[in-house]
Amino acid sequence: MILLDGATGTELARRGIDTRTNLFSAAALLDERGQATLREVHRDYVKTGAQVVTANTFRTNPRKAGPRWRELTETAVRLARESGAPNVAGSIAPVEDCYLPELRPPPDVALKEHRRLAQALRGCDLLLVETVVAADEGLAAVQAAIETGLPVWVSAMVMPDGRMRSGDDLKAFFARARELGARATLVNCVPCSGVDLAIHLVDGAYAHMGDVDPNSGWPVTSTLSPEEYAARASKWLAKGATILGGCCGTTPAHIAALAKISPAREDPGQLIVPRT
Repeated sequence: MILLDGATGTELARRGIDTRTNLFSAAALLDERGQATLREVHRDYVKTGAQVVTANTFRTNPRKAGPRWRELTETAVRLARESGAPNVAGSIAPVEDCYLPELRPPPDVALKEHRRLAQALRGCDLLLVETVVAADEGLAAVQAAIETGLPVWVSAMVMPDGRMRSGDDLKAFFARARELGARATLVNCVPCSGVDLAIHLVDGAYAHMGDVDPNSGWPVTSTLSPEEYAARASKWLAKGATILGGCCGTTPAHIAALAKISPAREDPGQLIVPRT
């Protein structure tokens, strides 16, 4: 098993950082207090045994972060490195909105924008294209990430009907992402019931819980205790998943509970053979 970290944005908010801005979790990068809190969040995940800590670059793309995007991106990667994480993943999210695929730019524009962020993340150990909601933008992001030469993992949302948020075919999206060179496929930013729908297609998952944006397409779900979340995740492991972590609403305690599921650990730097 490869153990990921848990939520950053909701964990920052839980610790008193205002993330209710256009920058979301990246708002923590703007001042010393936010940076110190972010560093603590990363370190707490490392203490749980997380093998991969995701740098807080979910909202540091040029479109969202503006003129300071590169500075904020570099700061986010540095803080993740300072946590002592064995591996740092650079997060590449939809450039406009992770729940509203209708706002995404045309594929050629998306490719140019994702290339800028991907190249700025070359100091990471791997790139995580995450919370993908539309196949065309997701594939543009994967292509941009692959061009860096770093290992690339891709994670998408799945809706209650088994399709992507945009209505695209999830299985076909993952197949094309693998053809482009993605080494691992995951689902994220959906409740555990959503992961259950798609776990047979992917190498792993990191689910959310609790309050979510109304535009997510999923209803509010109950907040599971760390032990309850680990029990759900153990079923994904039994079905062949090799990568586990947490998304919005999860905490270091949830990741610590996941760490107890299996003592065996795989090297995140090695090639993950995608599901067929």
